[in-house]
Amino acid sequence: MMEDMNGNLVFGTERGGLIKFDGKLITHYTTKQGLSNKAVLSILEDKKRNLWFGTEGGGINKYDGKTFTHYTIEQGLINNLVRSIIEDSKGNIWVGTKGGISKFDGKTFSNYTTEQGLSNADIMSILQDSNGHYWISTYGEGVNKYDGSSFEHYSTPQGLSSKYVNSIIQDRTGKLWFATID
Repeated sequence: MMEDMNGNLVFGTERGGLIKFDGKLITHYTTKQGLSNKAVLSILEDKKRNLWFGTEGGGINKYDGKTFTHYTIEQGLINNLVRSIIEDSKGNIWVGTKGGISKFDGKTFSNYTTEQGLSNADIMSILQDSNGHYWISTYGEGVNKYDGSSFEHYSTPQGLSSKYVNSIIQDRTGKLWFATID
């Protein structure tokens, strides 16, 4: 769930689509309203106030307040199961999927998998830190740090408590925190 720039609360559900609460009214969005899949796993509001939704099998959906635009493997997304969406400091949309990462520049997708250096393509979350580096958590192979040209891998030998990392945050002091499974 998230609070958008207008103060609306937006909730993704496991099988019921989206719910938006503006403080008075509840609006429900499902496939009937244009959502590609009823299972919403991630939500992002970009700098232009578009809402992006990652789904369990319908790729990503961009909602401009009026219509949904769908992006799937047919448009270049690497996998249709999307767990994480972020916008970087340059306005690119980074999408963490069960098959790797897709970076969308507004026109085309660039994809990253184990072939490009990821330790595992089953992505759980993505974070851009205050130094501009990307941290990518995986289900089974720890965390990857991407500096824009190469990936560096961290797992239990480097001090993680588990190689299954669900999410990452950076606190106000710049420290990174990794939520692990196990």
